[in-house]
Amino acid sequence: MSELIKALPSLLGVIVGGLITFFIQQITIRKQQSWEKEKLNLDNFYKGEATKFKTFNKILQLHVEHSIIGVDINDEPVLNKTNYIEHIRPLLFEVYHLLSEDMAKEIDFIEDMFEMQTITSAIDEFDTEFSTHSYLKILNLIRKEFKSLRTSKKKFLSI
Repeated sequence: MSELIKALPSLLGVIVGGLITFFIQQITIRKQQSWEKEKLNLDNFYKGEATKFKTFNKILQLHVEHSIIGVDINDEPVLNKTNYIEHIRPLLFEVYHLLSEDMAKEIDFIEDMFEMQTITSAIDEFDTEFSTHSYLKILNLIRKEFKSLRTSKKKFLSI
């Protein structure tokens, strides 16, 4: 019994040391998992941004190549519905989940106008004007995102 009492402090020291080591390892593992999760989320975000900007490049290119905006008899801009649907719309919906809320609202507005035109079988001058305005707003939002990207790159490279 006296040997057990002599060994008890050593035994308690081993148990306490083991518990401390266990808790430190648990904290370290949780921090590592949290960091890995954050890194994965950042990687996914940057992949999405790269995809979005590649699509934006293509949209701007097709906008020029296929005359998405024409001019009416009053020299006012007008959306070429056929070219928009054929060239621009598929690209926008390809990255729809990555777009800002403002851009998604404009796309939805254009889609709603097209749906109303299909249902009523009539093309209203105001609907066309509003659709054109929404498309031009989408182009401006794309250009703003490119400007923001360039600004952030400039700040990052100057650090």
